[in-house]
Amino acid sequence: MDRLKGKVAMVVGAGSIGPGWGNGKATAVTFARQGAQVFCVDRNPAAAEETVGIITKEGGKAMAHTADVSKAADVEAMVAACLKAYGRIDVLDNNVGIAEMGSVLEVTEAEWDRVFAVNLKSAFLAMKHVIPVMQKQGGGSIINISSIASIRHLGISYVTYATTKAAMNQMTRTTAVEFAQVADRAGQLLPSGDSGSRRVLARVVEADRIFYSRKPIGT
Repeated sequence: MDRLKGKVAMVVGAGSIGPGWGNGKATAVTFARQGAQVFCVDRNPAAAEETVGIITKEGGKAMAHTADVSKAADVEAMVAACLKAYGRIDVLDNNVGIAEMGSVLEVTEAEWDRVFAVNLKSAFLAMKHVIPVMQKQGGGSIINISSIASIRHLGISYVTYATTKAAMNQMTRTTAVEFAQVADRAGQLLPSGDSGSRRVLARVVEADRIFYSRKPIGT
């Protein structure tokens, strides 16, 4: 129950859009149950506060922060606020994700740009500003939440979502290799509910495990 005791975890997208348990809320609460102090970030302040309420009610420590993580200024302020409150960031969990329905023929340019900003740019900005913190403190872990839609067609027409999550996979891979000496772990999860997708996911995770175990070129 104390695997993260003494650690600070930043969960970006820590609230749930509707009732129940979304990935971000579940992750934040699980981190807290494992002993972490959790910095809960969400664009919706009420959603972030709800997650903090669950954590504190169980005796954990957490703080809510409101940010639009598709904007650099908000991300910089988010990192500064976490450091002011807790002094470090040991875990970064990028859990933000939206989708606009439609194929390449149906999606508008504005919709395309919006999904890329929320799903991909947000993770880029968060890593850009958190990795230097991890460099100074001697390490950390980064988790980017992707999707099984990034590696296979699920029969749903949402090219924006699938494309951004596929791009996130490669951004995570390259970042993991380039900063292998800094981040203890940098990887992605591809959530899915069906058994066929879980088999595909298992192969991807194993391939990434081998890939991440290699030292960067030149080291």
